[in-house]
Amino acid sequence: MHTNEQKEMWVLTRKINECWYNGQLHALDGIFDDNVIFNSPDFKHQIVGKENCIQTYIDFLSNSKILLYNESKPIVQMFGSTSIVTYDFEMKYEQNTKTYHETGTDILIYQMQENSWKVIWRALSNLNTL
Repeated sequence: MHTNEQKEMWVLTRKINECWYNGQLHALDGIFDDNVIFNSPDFKHQIVGKENCIQTYIDFLSNSKILLYNESKPIVQMFGSTSIVTYDFEMKYEQNTKTYHETGTDILIYQMQENSWKVIWRALSNLNTL
């Protein structure tokens, strides 16, 4: 990452992950646009709206125990009032006495709104279960 803006976007993205990972989901309210869209990994389904999207984190955390979470290879692209952040992740978690180990790429699109960046779109791609 070369510019301060790019570094700022990566810090914000890491903050989102720290919030959900640590169960501080109330902090996501100010980062997500009211009409944010989360896409399924196959891009065939969408969850629309801040409350619904935050609920996905609540549902995941209430049914899962996270054993490992890593982020790597961040790429931040800036286009005026829009930013696209992608990074690879690895996560291992327990759910219903079964352990899952996944890798993939997280894609977030941000838009500058009233002097703050808001997530307007998110998707996971290249999702693999190890």
